[in-house]
Amino acid sequence: MPPIDFSAWAGSLKDPKLARFAIVGAVGCLLGAAVGELLLAATRSASPAQTVCLLIDCSGSMYYGGGPGEGVGQKLYEVKAAAEDFVGRHNSPDDRIAVFGFGTQVHRAARLTSDQAELRRAIEELDDRGGTAMAIGLKAAAEELTKSSDAGHAPRSILLFTDGQPDNAEAALAAAEACRQQELKIVAIGTGDADLKYLGQITGDSKLVFETSSGSFDEGFKQAEKAIYGGSLVEAASRSAGFWQSLARTAGWTALAALGASLALAAGQNLYLHRAAFTSREAAVAALGGIAAGVLGGAVGQLPYALASASASLPVVGPVLAWTVAPLGRIVGWTILGTLVGRGLALFIPNLDRRRATLGGAIGGAAGGIAFVLALVLGAVVGALLGAAILGGAIGLMLALFEAAYRQAWLEVRYGAKETITVSLGPEPVRIGGDSRACQVYARGARAVAYQYRLEEGEVRCVDYATETSSVVTDGHQQEVGAVTVIVRASHAAARPGAPSADSSQPAGGMAVPPPPPARSERPATPAPPGAIKPGQTAQVKVAAPPPPRTASNQANNQTSGLSPSRAADATPHVGPSAPSQPRVIYPVPPPPPPHKG
Repeated sequence: MPPIDFSAWAGSLKDPKLARFAIVGAVGCLLGAAVGELLLAATRSASPAQTVCLLIDCSGSMYYGGGPGEGVGQKLYEVKAAAEDFVGRHNSPDDRIAVFGFGTQVHRAARLTSDQAELRRAIEELDDRGGTAMAIGLKAAAEELTKSSDAGHAPRSILLFTDGQPDNAEAALAAAEACRQQELKIVAIGTGDADLKYLGQITGDSKLVFETSSGSFDEGFKQAEKAIYGGSLVEAASRSAGFWQSLARTAGWTALAALGASLALAAGQNLYLHRAAFTSREAAVAALGGIAAGVLGGAVGQLPYALASASASLPVVGPVLAWTVAPLGRIVGWTILGTLVGRGLALFIPNLDRRRATLGGAIGGAAGGIAFVLALVLGAVVGALLGAAILGGAIGLMLALFEAAYRQAWLEVRYGAKETITVSLGPEPVRIGGDSRACQVYARGARAVAYQYRLEEGEVRCVDYATETSSVVTDGHQQEVGAVTVIVRASHAAARPGAPSADSSQPAGGMAVPPPPPARSERPATPAPPGAIKPGQTAQVKVAAPPPPRTASNQANNQTSGLSPSRAADATPHVGPSAPSQPRVIYPVPPPPPPHKG
């Protein structure tokens, strides 16, 4: 790859194709992701939604026990914000959530409901500032879950958040054991002050304990809800049956998003050149390439995400993996998707080097992946759709930028005063004419294939099919082709420092023309063979005597064979090169017979 020409990059930012490709890629990927969301909704488990009781520690330590630099009530305020985000991510009518708090006593802020407004109000009202009576809190939560109409049908869980030891550790363990006997899952989130080993006894499984700290409470809630609902690369939480089903659903979503981006960008390129959006072959190539890119990118991205989810409960290492590997898995997956989409689109953009297309797609995919991770804070569906739009826009933008920044020569095609497009020149010939199937650029009113342009060894060669002539053209060369105007342009990178000046064998405009080839050397003389005619000598040619004319005996033989003399003469075969020199006897044609009298 040639060195970066920053002036070329700066100039390429003015190309209107960048904004067009960014918009087309964003819209295509967004539409594909929207269909993907329908796929996720249709393939979610048919079992009832989870029933969850949020059990939040509202003791004095949560209100007064903030870390260095934290104000009074800061810790409790942050927990409430994270709990509201948790509620917002589960806004389906099938999701039923209760909100309970505990300190010195239990606060039943909201019974099981799917009313988002009621749940948020209940979370805001949580306050106690007393002791840590965890045992009575667990008992109250178990009572609420077991008496609900979903008891025995929907999976039921208690999501416990605490920052310290309970007032009565033995009573809390007994209450937790009673919950597990009633098939209630306990998932715990503990701050740095909490005894994580003890919380492992409360949950009955250390993998259901998640450590968090001030400033990352929301991440702790996300890890806990994965233990309750499950999760995937494209969903904050899902009700998938297992790893393989989650992998298949994720790959399906990413395949649809990549399919939308590929079809949109390929069609956008063709329409940009005033051609039909697709031929059947182009549609098949774009569709299959997009699906393959999406499946591979989704599958690869889901693997580290699943690893991070499985190890999130590990002490110290678990939170680190959850905060780094899971988002990194998303970014890696989108990078692979962008890489493959970019390489495939090089088939549709004339003279876009595949290596540059691959690199541009990778950078666009990585940038889109980072934006996708950040957008998920807005919620599962909204974040995924917004992230997909940014992903498609980034891929389209980087492809157009890499095309414009690295080209050495291009065509400026003007369709009237208001529309101008650019087409990169390179080893692949660019044809202009009235047949959109045979030409890369459509020109109304021109012959089927009017002109062909190609960059060969630093010079632009133009072929005129009308006159069947070929010539080298330089920067600024202009001609009318049907209803369009075609102008040859060259970048400054074509004229390197140290190159010959314009008055030498190179024309102006930066288009390097190689010097004429050396004169062809004469072939060495060889001795003449014996008997050869020397220059100026007259050759003596011996002519053979003609054969004698045909005799009467020959005519008699012809007559006895049933052929007329003239036909027999014509039927005489001519063998060898001497046949044309034989004399031919011409017989008179007999007169026609008299008319028949009736």
